[in-house]
Amino acid sequence: MTPNRFQILSLDGGGLKGLFTASFLAHWEKEQGTRVIDHFDLIAGTSTGGIIAIGLGLGFSAEQIKDLYLNKADQIFPPKHFANAKHWLAVKHSGAGLRAALQELLGERKFGESEKRLLIPAYDPAFRGVHIFKTSHHKRLQTDYKQSAVHVAMATSAAPTYLPPEVTESGLQLLDGGVWANNPIMIAVAEALGYLEKPQSEITALRIGTTEEVISLKDLQTMGGKLQMAAPVIDFMMRGQSQSASGMVQHLLGKDRFFEVNPKTAPGDFHLDKLSKELLAMGEAEWRHASSELFDRGFFDHQAAPFEPCHKLN
Repeated sequence: MTPNRFQILSLDGGGLKGLFTASFLAHWEKEQGTRVIDHFDLIAGTSTGGIIAIGLGLGFSAEQIKDLYLNKADQIFPPKHFANAKHWLAVKHSGAGLRAALQELLGERKFGESEKRLLIPAYDPAFRGVHIFKTSHHKRLQTDYKQSAVHVAMATSAAPTYLPPEVTESGLQLLDGGVWANNPIMIAVAEALGYLEKPQSEITALRIGTTEEVISLKDLQTMGGKLQMAAPVIDFMMRGQSQSASGMVQHLLGKDRFFEVNPKTAPGDFHLDKLSKELLAMGEAEWRHASSELFDRGFFDHQAAPFEPCHKLN
């Protein structure tokens, strides 16, 4: 463990564009010969980033998670979706394929089995608004750790227009955390400062995005039809939230203690529900580009202390 250092990993949402994140992290583990999670004290992940965070926390390698995208993409988002195109708010996919893929990977394991502190945002539109699943890293966190890992992953991934809400045992309908925190870096820093009472001067953070589509307001205005507009508008709004979150964290921590990996792409290059294997190469290329900077900033040197949850599963 590096003295006086608390290291955060934040993973953006982005559907099947999470293949970029998984590829980047798989190259990290292969070339460093260590597990990514062993270098971080807290991991936050939204939507596809939440799935990756949960998988890493439960001990799966980044390579195994990468294979989930490569082998299960058509199952998760079938090319022929079931939604009625006449209804622009209809979801495009049933969610059954994603649940089956997650069940195959995660089985019956619980969220509280994570070896690492986790923050996984979701959204409750009917009652309380923001909803964050948290491991039991504080004595007040007595509930979420008992949840099924698959349930948490489904909740954070229930993207409006793409997948239906995830319903809890009490009947709450949860949506994708990307509704309010597609880039969860700010909530991770707030958790470190608040619940975990870490001094601001000790916090270092890495955010990995799922690529940023460079799209202008003019581009949006030239697109016709409500159904065609839905995905670009959602992406446009998420980009604003993401930039705001990163800006606030950079202001809090300073440029020396906050680093981002999130390459820009042209409009239409990649889609949330269509797999592109180009993201594999992009993940490797970004790793090659960023690894020296990560080394210089001490990300590889930090060995996180073992996580001891306040409440444990029976």
